[in-house]
Amino acid sequence: MFASQKNSLLFFLSFFLFVFSTVAMAESPAATPTTIRVGVGENLASVELAVVEGKYELVDGLTHKIICSDLTTGRWVAAPAGSNNLRLYFQGEPQGGVISSYLLLRPQNSAGLNVFSLGQKKYRNSLLLENRQGKIQAINYLDVEEYLLGVVGAEMGVGAPLEAYKAQAIVSRTYAYYSKAFPQLNYDLGVSTQWQVFGGYDQELLNSPLVKEAIEQTKGLVIRYDGSLIQAFFHSNSGGYTEACENVWLESLPYLQPVATPEDSVALQSDLAGSWAAETYLWEKTFTRQSLKEQLDKWNRTNPRDVIQVGEIKGITVQRWALDPLKREFLARETASGRVTQLNFVGTRGTKSFYRDQIRSVLGLRSTLFEIICDSSVKIWNAFGQLDEINDVSNLVAITADGYQAKLNGNQKDYYIWGAKGLQAVPKEFSSITFRGKGYGHGLGMSQWGAWGMALRGASCEEIIEHFYNQNKNDGHLSIEPIF
Repeated sequence: MFASQKNSLLFFLSFFLFVFSTVAMAESPAATPTTIRVGVGENLASVELAVVEGKYELVDGLTHKIICSDLTTGRWVAAPAGSNNLRLYFQGEPQGGVISSYLLLRPQNSAGLNVFSLGQKKYRNSLLLENRQGKIQAINYLDVEEYLLGVVGAEMGVGAPLEAYKAQAIVSRTYAYYSKAFPQLNYDLGVSTQWQVFGGYDQELLNSPLVKEAIEQTKGLVIRYDGSLIQAFFHSNSGGYTEACENVWLESLPYLQPVATPEDSVALQSDLAGSWAAETYLWEKTFTRQSLKEQLDKWNRTNPRDVIQVGEIKGITVQRWALDPLKREFLARETASGRVTQLNFVGTRGTKSFYRDQIRSVLGLRSTLFEIICDSSVKIWNAFGQLDEINDVSNLVAITADGYQAKLNGNQKDYYIWGAKGLQAVPKEFSSITFRGKGYGHGLGMSQWGAWGMALRGASCEEIIEHFYNQNKNDGHLSIEPIF
């Protein structure tokens, strides 16, 4: 989904058709145009099931045999039987031997409230379990509007204005339908921030009444650009300015363009100051030389195909060049938001570079909108009259009035500079390096705190969506309309 849709659509469709033809032999929950498939469990050794509300039945997904016609009480456990089949237990006792690789838990009456538990979490509607090479995959089937009850509050948080919840509902609904139209797996969405957070029925119990009101008032509404569903990306906080899609990922999308959003600073309100909310707008992360080494070692262990092997780190440099959306080449200008698009680890054995949004993953940063503060940094005028920032001056020499070259302060670890604060000792090699940043997330599309701030000053959900997704007003048409 993060790759170019044009290049990957054929692969996605062929993969989906293969998966669909495999599952078609199995009985699955009754699907409608508004049904969404949410992967709520992967690689599970076993699953525990129980009915919370309503009447359910268990069905063998391949033979269509009803295993239990009325699950109202008791504890059921499904576990793999070999690499293909499933085995059922009720109250610890095996039930009917080995069944097929698919097990369906479905309501007997779809009209009422139907809730089941999977382990410690509760979900609405139906569940399909599959043995996939000795591990269980769990997929929740439910209506999109029911799905949103577990998403909007989890994503926007507690205490937001109604219009912010309505904007989130429309954006999340659009995201869900786009994912349904172009699935990458044998389900449409997961439950984490890799997609959008889904808290199931448990989240519904935590929601403000405004969440349900927002979903009902926007029922069925989605965002289209020139008649097609948009990829409605969103994030926590843009730090005051969103970014163009090509400067974060590779694809250029006309409705994901940079826009100033000063309302992001609402996260710094006095009642939120010092909390996690404030840290979505302003943040710092400091590495010592040792902790930086540990971070890079951790990256190398988990990313063996993209290791950082530059010897001892002497410094970190960045560029903020914008990308030409057509040529895929860096331009001689900075990104509109000031986000970093290239980060270089400079070491004794060379340089290793990372680009765009991958930079966040390497160092565990909240965003790519940051500056680097190094305790060894010094700025020096170069021959072109420009200031160069240098993080390592161990090999820098000074030229005396007589034309002699000499190391700064000889072989001492520190050297001295005279500045606005008087005489200061500066280490020749950094001992700590700080990333001081703004924002939280990739910076594309709607900023949730920005939407919150806009709603507080009276903006409608339509105005919020227009602000974040319609920066190329002369190139295309953005609309909010019913999905069907």
